[in-house]
Amino acid sequence: MPERAMFKGVINLIIKKDDKVLLFFRNDGFFNYDGGWWVLPAGHIEQHETAQDAAIREAKEELDIDIAPSDIKCIHVMSNLASRTESFDFFFEVSKYTGTIRNCEGDKCADMQYFTLDEIKNLKNVVSTTRISLANIAKGQIYSECKSYKSATR
Repeated sequence: MPERAMFKGVINLIIKKDDKVLLFFRNDGFFNYDGGWWVLPAGHIEQHETAQDAAIREAKEELDIDIAPSDIKCIHVMSNLASRTESFDFFFEVSKYTGTIRNCEGDKCADMQYFTLDEIKNLKNVVSTTRISLANIAKGQIYSECKSYKSATR
């Protein structure tokens, strides 16, 4: 009998400014790629924590903003087999928050910028989960899969 999967949970925050999406440039080696990679603000779900609670916590930890549960909505789920810790990734769209966004993880992320979806399509070094999810969200799809990080570069 096959072994049961032991998936982890990851949350991703989709924060927009006009028609642009906030991305971090992560250069701490987490993805084991040269130079660093553009990613959505994200984090792991902790033991006994819901995905929504993790999204609210990570927003505070990574961006120093406060989000009410009524101001976020899960709009996409990805089965991520590319990750070292195979996971289900939940993508939460943030409609409102209080505070001023700042990079609270300068040791992991060298930069943060807003990009249009067209700019993201043509941007080099966007992690596959970010690229795939945003493209599918734009098409109205609520589920996607990532089996390899090999397609991360354009």
